[in-house]
Amino acid sequence: MFKLDVINAVALNTFRETVRDRVLYAIFFFALLASIAGAIFGSLSVHQEVRILLDLGLLTITIFGAVIAVFVGANLVFKEIDKKTIYLIFSKPIARGEFILGKFLGLALCLLVIIFAMGAFLYFVACVQTGAFGPVYPLAGALSLVYLELVLLVAMATCFSTFATPLASTFFALALWICGHLGLSLLNLGQLSESPVVRAATKGVYYVLPDLASLTMIRSEMIDARFVSPTVILTAVAYVFVYSILLLSLASIIAERREFQ
Repeated sequence: MFKLDVINAVALNTFRETVRDRVLYAIFFFALLASIAGAIFGSLSVHQEVRILLDLGLLTITIFGAVIAVFVGANLVFKEIDKKTIYLIFSKPIARGEFILGKFLGLALCLLVIIFAMGAFLYFVACVQTGAFGPVYPLAGALSLVYLELVLLVAMATCFSTFATPLASTFFALALWICGHLGLSLLNLGQLSESPVVRAATKGVYYVLPDLASLTMIRSEMIDARFVSPTVILTAVAYVFVYSILLLSLASIIAERREFQ
C-alpha cells in the first residue's frame, strides 16, 4: 500500500526542482512571445482574428508543454542516478513505486501551473484583440484537454526514463506522442485495404497507441463553442487516467527489478 505522505514529499520536491529550472522559464518566455505573435497574425485576417489567435495559442501551449513534459520527464529518474541521490532515497522506507508516482505527480502539478498561466495570458490577449471580455468556458475546456494530453505524455516520459537514457527516453516519448496523433488516420487508412490482415493489424496498432487525435477533435469543438456531451468528456478523462495508470504501473515494475548502479 502506497504511503501518501511519502508520495506528497517526492511530488513537492519534484515540483520545486522543476520550477527552479532556468530552461523552464526560457520555454515559458518564448511561449508568451508566440502568443503575442498569434495576436499579430490574427489581426491580418478578416473576421477570424480570435479563432486564429486561439488556434495558434493552443498549439503553442501544447508544443511548449510537450517540450517541458518530455525533456523534464525523461530526466526524472536519470537525474537522481547521475547525482547519486537515488541511493540515499532508496535507503529510506520508500517504495520505488511511490518514488515513480511522486515524480510523475510533481511534474504534472508543474505543468498545471504553467498551462494555467499561459492560458490566462492567452485569454487576456484575446480580450485585448476583441476589446471585450468573452466567455471563458470554451478556452478553459480546450486547455483542460491540452493538460490531459500532456499528463499522458508525462506518464510516457516517466515510463521510458526508468530503463532508457534521457536521449532515448525523449525520442521514444516524442515518437509515441506523434504516433498517437496519427493513430486514427492509420486506422482509417487500414480500413481501405482489401486485406483482412492489414485491417486487423492497423486496428491493433490503433488500440495500443494513445488516442490523442480524439482529444484534439474534442478540443476543436470546444473552441468552436459546439456542444460536447459530458459523456464524451468523461470518457476522455477516464481514458487518459487508465492509460497513465498502466504506464506508471509498468514504470514501477521496471524500477523494482532494475539494479541502479
